[in-house]
Amino acid sequence: MVLYVAYKAPKDAKDRSLLPKRLRALGCVQIRKSFWKAEEGNANKALKLLWKNRPVLLKRLREIREPRPMREKGAYELGSLVIVIYETTKEVKRERIRSFLRKAPCIRLCRAVYAFSEKHSLFDKNSELIDAGLFSQFIQEIGGDVKVIPRTVIANPDSVEKLLEETREHVENIFSDIVQRCKGLYQEANVEEDVHHIRSLLSKLKKRYIKAKKVAGFYEKWLKIDFSKSVMMSYRALRKVYSIVKEKSV
Repeated sequence: MVLYVAYKAPKDAKDRSLLPKRLRALGCVQIRKSFWKAEEGNANKALKLLWKNRPVLLKRLREIREPRPMREKGAYELGSLVIVIYETTKEVKRERIRSFLRKAPCIRLCRAVYAFSEKHSLFDKNSELIDAGLFSQFIQEIGGDVKVIPRTVIANPDSVEKLLEETREHVENIFSDIVQRCKGLYQEANVEEDVHHIRSLLSKLKKRYIKAKKVAGFYEKWLKIDFSKSVMMSYRALRKVYSIVKEKSV
């Protein structure tokens, strides 16, 4: 059986170059940076080698699995995943990809490798968000190379908790940034008479909030992560700025 392993690249340059050499010595094949293919016989050795780097082991199945709680208390199975691995030229700005990913509910496994739910349509009935197919198409349109591995599941359940934690932190940081920007706009609106430019910035923040809210809703259905507190805090911050802008526009 062919397995795949993803890991977080070490910050230290020496360790970052040493790990690929050791993985190749085990017989693993590099697909993209920190994403490798491993035979069943050497997968456990690869996990032991990478234990400090949050390794995620993946395997392909014929059937599609539903996301579900596992027997262990608090454990969760993400269900079948579509893995998208991409590579772009240096000319392509990362911000363009990051901007596109803002509407893509997915899990970052390592650099340039993302896991999407195989059951995307189940959680996005109105097709408002980006799935694995649309993201792959986007990478091709900007001149990048892309590889898609469907029907995969995580084979080392202990890695799921960390992935969920990272996903939660990522989404909450987006809402936190919206709140902080709203605070800045509110303070500015307090001292400015002409609030036209603040209204424009507020409109952009609102659009960003709507996107983030839809993505958070997807994660809530898929991963059972509750973002209601962060969503509400952002909404209140936006309303506060809107109120003072409206007052000064009269």
